[in-house]
Amino acid sequence: MAQTAATPDSQDFIARVLINDAPPYRIISRARGDEGHSGIYVDILRALAAETGLTLRFIEAPFARSFPMMQAGEADIMLGPNRTPERERYLLYLDPPLPAEPKVFITRPQGPRITRHEDLRGLRIAVLRGARYASRFDGDAALEKVPVGDYDSALRLLGGERVDAVIMPEQQARWLLRWQQLNWPLSPYRIEGQPSYIAISRYSALAARADMLQAALRRLQEKGEIARILQLYS
Repeated sequence: MAQTAATPDSQDFIARVLINDAPPYRIISRARGDEGHSGIYVDILRALAAETGLTLRFIEAPFARSFPMMQAGEADIMLGPNRTPERERYLLYLDPPLPAEPKVFITRPQGPRITRHEDLRGLRIAVLRGARYASRFDGDAALEKVPVGDYDSALRLLGGERVDAVIMPEQQARWLLRWQQLNWPLSPYRIEGQPSYIAISRYSALAARADMLQAALRRLQEKGEIARILQLYS
């Protein structure tokens, strides 16, 4: 497995953070340098870095590609993955978790009305490649799921009538619809969200400082810093 050359305690250590554009959690504005990266998870990580003296470098990568990169030790930190037994083999999850977010389905006006899981049968549903939503949805082989690289692509497929619905976190859905000025409905049916985390690669030199980072994250929560950041994006 690849390893970071510098140790986390050395001045030249830079933590490699994987990011994809997923507002309001991870936002890439295309501005110059790392100042172009923001969002709920990014701002929490920046506060954690300020608390611990950690230097960050953001690396843009598709969400699905981020998992093999973390598994190979090609990056140190990933923002927002859910916890699964498979991922725990190569990811260390920092407690406390980030707030769970319900999942909703976006449809076109006059599109199908989704009020329960059974209403998803027969629909073409755009899903983010590599994402996990809920055990019942993920494990239902009868559903027709269309993987996409990002949610912007999913909305384009929906607008072009190539899919019938898009599943995504509710806050992200509202953000994107507002941003793109789309008056598309959200389904009455919601899937309870799972907690998201700041995760560290077990093959990163930063794994040796996981306990220290976790303690600092808890301090930020106790001081109300995480709640303050969440309020900025509500």
